Amino acid sequence: MTIAVVSVAMLVAASIAGAQKSAGDVPPTRVMIDRSLSRSPVRVTGYAGASVSFVLEQAWPSGTVRTKQLADVAAIIGAGERTDPARAGASLVELVDGTRLFGSLEQPTEGDRSGESAIAHATSIGDVSFDLDHLSRLVFDATAECAPLAPGDADVVELANGDRMEGLVASLWPLVVEDAADASKKTELTPDRVRQIVMSNKRRESGLSRVWLRDGSIVNVSSFVKSDGGELAGEARVDGNDGVLRLRAGADRVLALVMSGTKLVPLSEIPVSAYRPGAGRRWAPGPSVVGGSSGALGGTLGGALGGDIELSGPLTAEWELPKGAARFSAGVELWAGARTLGSCTLIVEWRGQEIARVVLSGATPTGEIIAGLDGRGGRLAVKIESGERGPVQNAVVLRQALVMEEKE
Repeated sequence: MTIAVVSVAMLVAASIAGAQKSAGDVPPTRVMIDRSLSRSPVRVTGYAGASVSFVLEQAWPSGTVRTKQLADVAAIIGAGERTDPARAGASLVELVDGTRLFGSLEQPTEGDRSGESAIAHATSIGDVSFDLDHLSRLVFDATAECAPLAPGDADVVELANGDRMEGLVASLWPLVVEDAADASKKTELTPDRVRQIVMSNKRRESGLSRVWLRDGSIVNVSSFVKSDGGELAGEARVDGNDGVLRLRAGADRVLALVMSGTKLVPLSEIPVSAYRPGAGRRWAPGPSVVGGSSGALGGTLGGALGGDIELSGPLTAEWELPKGAARFSAGVELWAGARTLGSCTLIVEWRGQEIARVVLSGATPTGEIIAGLDGRGGRLAVKIESGERGPVQNAVVLRQALVMEEKE
């Protein structure tokens, strides 16, 4: 009897372990965006050098595994996923080329500028050296709540008590700040007194493919190489480092990928230039962005390609797009809580001319917009007009609204 009980227990344990393994093996859901900005929900099953394997979401789990060259892809992104919380003892390092790393810091033991440099033992690509000339932002304790500050003409040091110092960060070891008004006035600080450092160094685009990882890292990749087990593998490049760093990450660890040759600007990161209520409404709240955080503490995937934009219609919202804007794309969805009574039409206008229209209702709650722009720059307007039930529950969400810019 005892043996039988033990056997059943072992079978139950094995069954649970198998179920957990199966659950862990489920490929992540992603949105694949091609060079025309057409999007397809997919399950990414793995990477092989410069290609990606996937199953279309509507065909999962029994559908055919397909393969697509990454050169034919503009981006692969998730939706609503959150990065892992930073580990205790990790710092956040952001560099001028857009690289973001998490790991412990160490002072170099050699070099004439060792006091102005550091080595980040990054969880994503190994040991990375950087100096103050290439630093954009440094958060000593990545686990702490810390809102990013906009860079200015001077370096800014935000203290743990919220006070700020402006001037020139002259060294990291020790941390010395020269006063902005009087360079002869120097203050030495210990890391425990500092929340973050924001440098005045000019940010620049690397022109490389960019990968967002589950640990919150952002890595620029010059080329992708073959690897075992369906991992995404590539040669990572970091400003100020002459050598090539190696990136290896399983498909479930890759939250987003934007390929080189593509400049995608999230509409959520472009300021709303104007908005006004539509017919039958005296007042309307402005567009709101949901899920666009790219901060150190559990930022959402919106940090990769912006957040969703919620619109409460009827209304018109407008954005001024820069010169070079060549294409606009967005998923369109009637808000889940508005599908019982909601009925409306979403219209997109470019420079005063209609370029797209989607009719939404409980029966057809979703749609997609892909529209060409003329590259001259101008005003993009999104209008929500009430349907047959009038201005009731005309709440619409723009999912991953993107502007593709032509590179000069």
